[in-house]
Amino acid sequence: MGKRQPKNQLPLDFSVRGNRIVLHLGQVESQRLGTRLFDELVNGDWMIEPAGEAADISYAQDIVHQIGHKLPYPEGIKIAQLHKVDPAFKGFSAIYRQKGWVFVNAASEINERNYHIHLLTVSLGLHTLYSSTTSLAARSEQLIFEALLPYKEVESFFRNDIYKIPDSLASDIAGYFKVPYPMVLKRALALKLISDGQYRNFMTANPNSRVRQRELFVLKDGNIEDLEAQLFSGNLED
Repeated sequence: MGKRQPKNQLPLDFSVRGNRIVLHLGQVESQRLGTRLFDELVNGDWMIEPAGEAADISYAQDIVHQIGHKLPYPEGIKIAQLHKVDPAFKGFSAIYRQKGWVFVNAASEINERNYHIHLLTVSLGLHTLYSSTTSLAARSEQLIFEALLPYKEVESFFRNDIYKIPDSLASDIAGYFKVPYPMVLKRALALKLISDGQYRNFMTANPNSRVRQRELFVLKDGNIEDLEAQLFSGNLED
């Protein structure tokens, strides 16, 4: 009996083009590091599985469900949070051995990592629809904004008569949405909830580190049901 196609997933043959990077994050240096890491993985210079010293592995099914669009995702997308990589490395999505993979830097800031994981996951569902990586990145960001930064919730943090945001509030805003603070401002500006002047003023806020966020722990066999729970469960420690 064949396997049931998961909800929000369309059938697609990913064996046609072989191993390949779908979308890079970051600037030239991050992309160069990502390409080298992937080439070394494909060449057998290091192994992504089983999980352990090289990376923590988890599944992206909860993110796929959260995004909510029926897209041609590859089956069984896995997330690899890589250890001991260059700090300049941000991440990339890829097709590897006919499966979808998201690679991110395990040492990156937790809200940034969450945003990157979501963005790269949705890129795997969109990449067959866009020949341009610029268009792919833009559409992926749009879907992530809709999923993680809904209008009503973003609206609740901003008013026309506010022109300065304290560092502590900027930190709270980023923590609430679990994405980098500048991404919240970008979304608010796109929704016309803030003006260009407010955007420039608000960008001067520096989300501080007055609390130490819980470290991420992923079971080595990748058998977790909820990545979000692992990333953000419980209260922050002082």
